[in-house]
Amino acid sequence: MDRQPRPDVSMGVVPELSIVCPVYQGEHSLTHLVEAVDKNCQESGIIYDLILVDDGSSDNSWLTITELQKRYPITAVKQAANYGQHYAIHAGLRQAKGRKIMVMDCDLQDDPACIPLLLEASGIHRSSVLAFRKTKKNDPYYVVSSWFLNVLLTILTRRYNHYRTGNFGVFDQALIRSILQDGVRNFYFPAAVRIHGGHLPVLVVRHGERKHGSSTYTFSRQLKLALQALSYALFHRSGNKTLPYQTETIIYTKFDE
Repeated sequence: MDRQPRPDVSMGVVPELSIVCPVYQGEHSLTHLVEAVDKNCQESGIIYDLILVDDGSSDNSWLTITELQKRYPITAVKQAANYGQHYAIHAGLRQAKGRKIMVMDCDLQDDPACIPLLLEASGIHRSSVLAFRKTKKNDPYYVVSSWFLNVLLTILTRRYNHYRTGNFGVFDQALIRSILQDGVRNFYFPAAVRIHGGHLPVLVVRHGERKHGSSTYTFSRQLKLALQALSYALFHRSGNKTLPYQTETIIYTKFDE
């Protein structure tokens, strides 16, 4: 397929979409991720930049990022240590210049094929849009613990939180600017989105299989993240008195088969 020359975002072209990806031990998935993101954005005519934040990886993630940066519109950010996924997201958001901003994982479970679908849904609904991972498969422990955490977050934020939604979505620049005003302490992105964005529409998407390795979230890391999430929600919770279990608008895609 012939492709048009890519506009050089380094020369002052404002990207339509900035994509923030936290990276931890991702050397084996990064090339596949970047190629898939570029393919889907180019085929859809999306001017984008990709912000890869290495969160203290001990593998060759940083070397891979700097090599990919020579060929693709990538902003590379390196954390001094492994501070955690949501602090890496915060660091990436600070670098985002696009009119819309997307957050997605680097392990290809967030499918790059959904990028144009989320961006289109955001334009149609004039809103930020979250991905709802209908086909996500996890062990029963994860499902129960994640469900319980999201019930608590729903109560604290007075916004509906579903365990099948997470970081993946496309967000208005104004929403991200509002979120960044909170600072980084105990930052937890899904709660921040709910507190500042209210009830957002969700787009039903497929959830991909992890292509390389396994999850780096041990029980202790999951517990630490849950406490971080609850601390953030408790400190920043909204004074909005609407019903806590109000549901979002659900948009179905061609993947919902």
